[in-house]
Amino acid sequence: MDLKQLRDLIDKVDDQIATLYMQRLDLVRQVGEYKKQNDVVVEHNDREQQILDRLADKFGDRTATDYLYNSIMTYSKMEQNILQAKESGFVFQKNQQDISNETNVGLAGTTGAYAEKAAKKLFPQMQPKFYTHFGDVFDAVDKGEIKYGIVPIENSTAGSVNEVYDLLKEYDIKIVGSQRLTVNHCLLGQPGAEIGDIKKVYSHPQALYQCKKFLDANGIQPVEESNTAVACELVAKMGDKTVGAIGAENNAQKNGLSVLKCGVQNAEHNFTRFIVISKQMTISPDADRLSLMVSLKHKPGSLFQLLSILSSFKVDLLKLESRPIPEQEFEFMFYVDIKCDVFSERTQTMLACIKAYCQTTTILGAYSEVI
Repeated sequence: MDLKQLRDLIDKVDDQIATLYMQRLDLVRQVGEYKKQNDVVVEHNDREQQILDRLADKFGDRTATDYLYNSIMTYSKMEQNILQAKESGFVFQKNQQDISNETNVGLAGTTGAYAEKAAKKLFPQMQPKFYTHFGDVFDAVDKGEIKYGIVPIENSTAGSVNEVYDLLKEYDIKIVGSQRLTVNHCLLGQPGAEIGDIKKVYSHPQALYQCKKFLDANGIQPVEESNTAVACELVAKMGDKTVGAIGAENNAQKNGLSVLKCGVQNAEHNFTRFIVISKQMTISPDADRLSLMVSLKHKPGSLFQLLSILSSFKVDLLKLESRPIPEQEFEFMFYVDIKCDVFSERTQTMLACIKAYCQTTTILGAYSEVI
């Protein structure tokens, strides 16, 4: 038999498989209706294992049958979850108000920080209030001291800012916007100093990591500070030619320092995502990004099934981050960013399915990202 003949036979088998699969799916929906009417939970682990064991025993290839039927049963449960939860309970209302006119904005660090640069792009008229730590910004938003806060959430080189993800779990705070900022780190030092003079460099841990190759190549010891702009102020006060700072170029003139070298980050294209946080959910008409926080059942395949739901609804998965749940050993909270039509009925159906499947589901925000 040649290749075309083999493919023709595969097509015929596929037709038979698809026909039987649709029949099975119809039966699954009937089971779902029964469960809905009789208040029976969708999940039935013993029944699933019985199916997998029976097919493996009958056909002798557990790897193949488990792989196929895990996918089939994931979709089957998704259909039943949709039947039991037609509404997600999450309401997304477009907000026509232009938040860029807001002036009451807070951020961590001091003037000259990268967060200030990102904030000015989003809030041109702002009168920023500076805080020492990211947690202070969250606390200020939560207490109503400021309407919006700006914090970094991830960098293209150093990855996620884990502290911010943990704060999103701790506080009832929403993401209402995002700004992607190109970050060009500079080595700053005392006037007259040269790169060879520098023995220690102060900066934020993320900035130090982003410049690790340069620091290692020049034998410079990194010293962590709460913020890049704060580090520059500190180094300026030291007056020591052997001590430098990593920060934005504008910190040099502000603090009376010299730019010893620009572009010291590991990657040429280095950017940081900053998020705008608020106590209230505010959704712009152009919102096309959803951020979720979910916890899953502690069992094999639970993450696979969540990803299968997202795949079934053809959304673009932008971010998947896990963080431990401190009070529950070896269990994790997952942060998920997806690109989708936020206001569509299809998105509501997807969220209803996710809510029905996951132990907990929290919408962190529906927003757009400025690049």
